[in-house]
Amino acid sequence: MKGQEVQTSRATRREFLSLAAAAALTGLPRAAIGGGGARGRAVPGEKIALGSIGVGAQGTRVMMDFLKMPGVEVVAVCDVNRESSDYSEWGHGELLGKERRLLNDSAWGADWKGPTCGREPARRLVDAYYRKVQNSPSYAGCGAYNDFRELLEKEKKLDAVVVCTPDHWHAQISVTAMRRGKHVFCQKPMTHSIHEARLMAQVARETKVATQVAVMNEASKATRLLTEWVAAGAIGQVREVHNWSQRPYWPQGIERPKDP
Repeated sequence: MKGQEVQTSRATRREFLSLAAAAALTGLPRAAIGGGGARGRAVPGEKIALGSIGVGAQGTRVMMDFLKMPGVEVVAVCDVNRESSDYSEWGHGELLGKERRLLNDSAWGADWKGPTCGREPARRLVDAYYRKVQNSPSYAGCGAYNDFRELLEKEKKLDAVVVCTPDHWHAQISVTAMRRGKHVFCQKPMTHSIHEARLMAQVARETKVATQVAVMNEASKATRLLTEWVAAGAIGQVREVHNWSQRPYWPQGIERPKDP
């Protein structure tokens, strides 16, 4: 790892993640982590310059959560897919509805042909948010990249990345970003193998950047309270747990074998 690629001043893990919900970074002042705006821009309010890597359906949802955070500015997006309207969503028009609410614009996506994602739709969404909703006078526009390595190379003063690619890319992208001194928020599952998980943990310790995995239930206040109850013996020994979910939203995986 080249020394000049690593920022010399970083937030502590607690500082960086103290306000993070299941899918968000904090609005930490840039003074705590160093660096200027991506591509030399002046970032309003000393915000964290964030790159969103992987902007399919889930990546776009997560990106929208970050866009609403006052301490963060999304400066670049990356996806191998330029644009298509064939993504899976939780319900008909779910993604479009979220985008319209984000922009407060019921006419957004009037030519909707289906759930549309990719680097160009993500770039348009980011630009529209900062120019129409935030009315940011110094906003320089969102970069769009096909290759995450190009994003990391060209966005030299990037502070952090969100990794929302397909699962098998999580480790490689996260490790590469950490070695360049970038804080990492990684979509679940963290890795594709135990070896990758150990490698990511090792690199996180070595680089001392802030890291988090998007595991909503475990990060919730309710789950933490239940954990305290169980640990304190408040409900006695737990012998059986019943769990339920509204998933899957669409057909996936394989059917249960019909024969014994």
